Amino acid sequence: MTAHRYISAILALPLSTVLAPAVHADAAAEDEQIIVTAMRGKSSAESVAARTEVITRDLIEQKGYVTAADVLKTVPGLSVVQSGGAGTLTSVFSRGTNSKHTLALFDGIRMNDASTPNGQFNFGSDTLGDLERVEVLRGPASAVYGSDAIGGVINFIPRIGGEEAFMPYAELAAGNLDTYRGLAGARGSTGVLAYGVTAEYFETGGFNNVASRIADDLGERDGSRFLTLTANGELTLSDALTLRGLARFRRAKSDFDDTALDREGRSGTDRYFVWRIAPRLTLLDGRYQGDLEFGQVDNKRVDHNDPDANNSFGSPDATSTGLRTFAAWRNRISFTPVDGAEATLSGGIEWQKEKVRSLSGTTETLARAEKQTALYALAQVSVVERLELNGSLRHDDPEAFKSVTTWNSGAVLRLPEIGGRAYVAYGKSFKAPTLSERFTESAWNIGNPGLRPEHGKSFEAGLDAGADIGSAGWVGVTATYFDTKIRNLIEYDSAALQNRNIGRAAIDGYEVSLSARAEGVAEFKVNYTRTDAVNDATGARLLRRPKHGWSASLTVTPISALSLSADYFRRGSREDVLYENTSPWGPGGGYLGNGTVAAYDLVNISARYTVSDGIELFANLRNAFDESYEEPDSYRGAPRTWQLGARARF
Repeated sequence: MTAHRYISAILALPLSTVLAPAVHADAAAEDEQIIVTAMRGKSSAESVAARTEVITRDLIEQKGYVTAADVLKTVPGLSVVQSGGAGTLTSVFSRGTNSKHTLALFDGIRMNDASTPNGQFNFGSDTLGDLERVEVLRGPASAVYGSDAIGGVINFIPRIGGEEAFMPYAELAAGNLDTYRGLAGARGSTGVLAYGVTAEYFETGGFNNVASRIADDLGERDGSRFLTLTANGELTLSDALTLRGLARFRRAKSDFDDTALDREGRSGTDRYFVWRIAPRLTLLDGRYQGDLEFGQVDNKRVDHNDPDANNSFGSPDATSTGLRTFAAWRNRISFTPVDGAEATLSGGIEWQKEKVRSLSGTTETLARAEKQTALYALAQVSVVERLELNGSLRHDDPEAFKSVTTWNSGAVLRLPEIGGRAYVAYGKSFKAPTLSERFTESAWNIGNPGLRPEHGKSFEAGLDAGADIGSAGWVGVTATYFDTKIRNLIEYDSAALQNRNIGRAAIDGYEVSLSARAEGVAEFKVNYTRTDAVNDATGARLLRRPKHGWSASLTVTPISALSLSADYFRRGSREDVLYENTSPWGPGGGYLGNGTVAAYDLVNISARYTVSDGIELFANLRNAFDESYEEPDSYRGAPRTWQLGARARF
């Protein structure tokens, strides 16, 4: 389907969101923040036995975040690895697990790309202009969402609804490296319709993605261009029936380089289109909610490898497409089983069909499809005033291998004496082998249809505490311990020339956070994460997962119209595949083997000034001290960049 047909489909679809509009959650008290990812519906964050980070629309604008990679780099427990600038491959390692163990959702819709070799989602090609918030659930969630959610879930939730019928917004910005960005949209609520529509364009000339130390630098820059169109809404047909719809089109065109080799001929296009239609039935004074969902996620990636000074031959274009068609019936009911107790039960059935096709000059054409069904049940019960119990159970029945049952249970004990809570949780998770891992054939790979799912089991415990200081101050601390074991990891066996279930991983660590605020004056937060992630068979540290990670953020409001923010990040030393500056075999750098990559520190500064009601100016400075670093090895980290712009809301 061509781009203009996708755009037409977006404009024609009824507008909606899969879950309750995030704008309604903002009305909740701050100490009862509402999340939707952990239990597939609205829940108080304090009542869920898990650690969830919420990045709101206001925070996105305050900090000047532009891409998904920008915002995820700030989340404790996540290791974000970006192979250059915007648009390049960006992997997220959640709590020390593999990059393919993080599930990406858009408004609850599974986004992991079925056509990629290991099924991971590329977080480097999405902007944030259409989002109301981002929810990051750390820890296993396969018992809720199925495959991939061993390490965590990242849910991008779009804008919808508002206090008025028509609330337009717009933003324009420009910066160094020939960077330009613009977005326009509107949201609102009438008597029967809640909607949100956004169009966003981002372009940058970029920088050379290969580290300057690598030989045979061609002096080129690796730029990118993103276009995103989003529409969603809810149409109330009666007191009981609501029709919801969602559509999003995103196209990213990016230049990139090979590992340790500067290239002018390398570029690619990454396009996806997602849509969903979902009628909702609400009964029993809102205590019952039933949803039918139908939709598709359509991906297409094209990689170009044209001849240039460092590669005189090039290769044919590589094209990969993935189509996921899905349907679901979901039910959720809240009731009071006995006096003093509240319960919410959810359950449903899901069906999906994945179809992939990959064509390149180095492998045989891969054209496969398979179906899967799943049943799930979730429960959240307030037993007494202080105690919350959570549970989830899911049975996935894939077409091509044995069914998998996962579960998760947890308990939350509210501790008003210290202004916080304590929780514990244990769960099992899995990652299904991809069609590519099982069936790709080439001169150096033999397909292995007998691959089994990877299995994880995780435990975590957390403690939160907080206290008021005077009439407008507050200080709080959170601490979390986590432990994960993964078996049957799929790894490439060079002796057998195929993927096999031969790996094991052992991961544990802890996260500590300290927050303080003086209402209307200043906010401060510091996070520390320690992660021990090792190969459970050899004891070697797993690649690209630093043992230590720090972050700190300070926001001050010297006058009501002005907000100033400074953020500090330290990414500790970590193991990676290393490359020397030159190679005896040709241009670029030579392979050295595994080794340690040095730690680095980054400082970002942002400011925004309210000119009048609905109009503000902003400025953002990233990597303020122009730190030179590589992430991953041989790829240059982003240099100092700045951006100036204006934002309007009516």
